[in-house]
Amino acid sequence: MHSLPEKVQNWIGKVVITEKDVITVEKGLWQNYCAAIEDGNALYWDSDIAKEYIDGLIAPPGMLPSWVASNEWEPTQKKRNRPMELHFLLKEALDLELGIVAGIKFKYYEPVRPGDKITSEQKLISVSKIMETKLGPGRKWNIEVIYTNQNKDLVGLQSVRMLAYTKDK
Repeated sequence: MHSLPEKVQNWIGKVVITEKDVITVEKGLWQNYCAAIEDGNALYWDSDIAKEYIDGLIAPPGMLPSWVASNEWEPTQKKRNRPMELHFLLKEALDLELGIVAGIKFKYYEPVRPGDKITSEQKLISVSKIMETKLGPGRKWNIEVIYTNQNKDLVGLQSVRMLAYTKDK
């Protein structure tokens, strides 16, 4: 449990999980989200106003991860990745049963627009040595998620810091 398995060592610095064309970006979906949180930003609602500022409607940046989140069920029943699948693969490979998000940072680039198909790539940046935490023995890791549209334009970068651990018994 103390040394890093070769499989995990080989993941560091590489894209391990790719999610592609999961959900087509649609105005109705983001407007449901905006209605739920009462976000009246005209760039999400009013085509005429949005054209004045940024050449048309855009999706709220905070929804970026949702465009690559698989449904839990679909008629085709293909195997679906869990959200942040790389995190779960690391927990399994390192035999750590519990995990928490320690921090998330986003950087946004090109706006996401209606009809876009977003791809995400989960890259393992680093994994710590085994450490004692107040929750039990565990490790920290950093995952970078790169989001691009169908034109390969960078639309966002997400940096996620995680802690996974096993309860002391």
